[in-house]
This record gives sequence, C-alpha cells and structure tokens, in this order.
Amino acid sequence: MRSILCPLDITEALDDRIETTLALARASSGHVTFQIATPFAQMAAWEPFGGVAVSAYALNEAREANEKLAAELDQRFASQDVPFDIEVLDQERIAAAAAAARFADVVIGSLSDPVVEEMALSLRAPVLGVPRGVPMLSFDKPALIAWDGGHEGANAMRAAMPLLQIANEVHLLTVREKENNFPAADAAKYLSRHGIHAESHERERNGSIAFTIEECARDIGAGLIVMGLFGHSRLRELLLGGVSRDMLDRSQIPLLLAH
Repeated sequence: MRSILCPLDITEALDDRIETTLALARASSGHVTFQIATPFAQMAAWEPFGGVAVSAYALNEAREANEKLAAELDQRFASQDVPFDIEVLDQERIAAAAAAARFADVVIGSLSDPVVEEMALSLRAPVLGVPRGVPMLSFDKPALIAWDGGHEGANAMRAAMPLLQIANEVHLLTVREKENNFPAADAAKYLSRHGIHAESHERERNGSIAFTIEECARDIGAGLIVMGLFGHSRLRELLLGGVSRDMLDRSQIPLLLAH
C-alpha cells in the first residue's frame, strides 16, 4: 500500500491514527497524505434562523487553527523516515476524502469517529479503522477474514491483499448459520493463487455474529480483521442492529473495511 490517506481531526484518537499511518508507510515503503478538511464556505452560508450563523472572526480563527495544526504536524513529521504531504482544504470531510481516495490504496480512520462508517461506504478505497488506544504498529500478526460469501466480503479480501501478504498467518472464518454451507472454499482457492495459504474455520454462532468473530480473532491472536461493510439495508441495521454496526462499535482489533 504505497499511497496512504489519513484524514485528520482533533480527537483523542488522533495519535492512534497517526502512529498507525506512519507504521504502515514504513512497512510498505509508502507515501502519506495527511488531510485537514473544514467546510468554511458551507459554515458561512448556513443561516438556520435567518441570522449570521458563523462570524468572520470565528471562521478566521478556525482557519488559523487548521494552519497551526498543519505547521505543528509538518514539524513533527519532518524527523520521521516517511515521505508525506499535508493538505489543508476548505471542504467537507467526506467529500475531501472521497476526492483524494481515488488515488489512495487505503484510508486510515478511527473506529470511534462517527463518520468512519460513511467513509467506508462512500469511498472507493478500503478503510483501515483503528480502535481508540490500539494503534496498529505491527503488520506481521495473524489476519482474520470474516467471510460470508458476499460481494462486500470479497471486495474487502481483495483490498486487503497487500496486508494479507505480509501477515504471518491468514485465517478464513465462516460463522455457520445454514447447514451444508461452505462459502470459504472458493475464497481459500483465490488466496492460494496469490501465494497465501489460509486456514479455514467454521464456527457455530455464539451469541452475536460479531462476538463470534471477535472470539475467533482472540483465539488466533489476530492483529487485523478483514470484513465487508454492508450498506444496502441501513434502516434495518439501525432498527435491528447488524454485524457491521456491532464490529464498528465494539472491536478492539483494527478492521480493514470495504463496501
């Protein structure tokens, strides 16, 4: 993964995202684009009660804060052995990330970020979601592919190929919900053509599917979970919950997500 995009915002999870980004760039000899995006034009135009929503002073103050952050990060990264650039944009975060993601191999996000799901569903590049307090600093640990035979899972598996190739083990997990259903066989065959020999697991559902995935990931010592993100039934997942939503909310292992 040679072209890495890391959108930035001021949150407590920022350092986890930055450290993961730098570690991945070193592991893959990649280049990082750090992106600071704030929709100043939209903020200035938004007048919900007919008055001035955001003063010129507040907008200038916000712009100066972004420039200050960019300067601080530039100084911080100057001593790192990673090529990088920093973009400061007057644009909404998702739109800015989507434009840049056209030429990115992966986007680094935080699982605690409310927009990480929308990024994974909207962007054409996979999103590596990092749990708060758990930066991904090593890429040679076992990787677990949560496999259900769907298109989203297949997209995630293909997108994760560079990370799967440097993992010391790759495992395919199918959570059994129907008898005589072995959808992982073709996935294992596909991986073998790329020199990856995956071990397949089939488990009965233990509580929720998300808990079963986590349980298997802990058993094998996984440093990464690869999974498809489902966006075709957002209302159903909102009302009933879903595997994607559960994993985003609770995972303490980095997730490689693709739609």
